[in-house]
Amino acid sequence: MLKFIKYHWFGLFISIFFMVFMIEFFLVVFAPHQDLHNRGFVPCTITMAEQIETCGKGKFCILKAVSDNYICDGKVIVSGFSDWIKGKQPRPWSNYMFDPVIDDKEDDEALLEYYQSNPDISDEMASLIRQNEELESKKDEE
Repeated sequence: MLKFIKYHWFGLFISIFFMVFMIEFFLVVFAPHQDLHNRGFVPCTITMAEQIETCGKGKFCILKAVSDNYICDGKVIVSGFSDWIKGKQPRPWSNYMFDPVIDDKEDDEALLEYYQSNPDISDEMASLIRQNEELESKKDEE
C-alpha cells in the first residue's frame, strides 16, 4: 500500500482535489441563490457580485472575487456539516439546501403596472412583426 501511495501520490492528490471541487460545484449549482433571510450561499453570491461590479475590467480582480466566493461557499458547507455534528440542524445540507423565501410583491406590482399601461401587448408585437416583414420585403426589392 505504501508503495502504491509512493508512486501515485500526485495523482491521488489531484483526484481528491478535483472530486472535492466537483462536489462543491454541484452543491452550489443546485442550491438557491435568492432568499429574503440571506441563508446559505446567498451572502457569498451577493459579496461576489459586489466585488465584480467594482472590478471594472481587471481580470485578476474578477479571478480573486470568484476565488473568494469559492472559499466562502466552502465555509458555508463546512459550517453546515459542523452544525449537524453539534446537533444544531437535522441534516448537513440544511443550511444551504432549503426552500427559499422570495418577495414577489414588488415584481408583481411592477408587472401589473406595466400591463395596465400597455394593455395591447400582443397587438403591439403583431404590429412589430408586420413592420419587420415590410422592411424585409423592401430590402429584398432593392
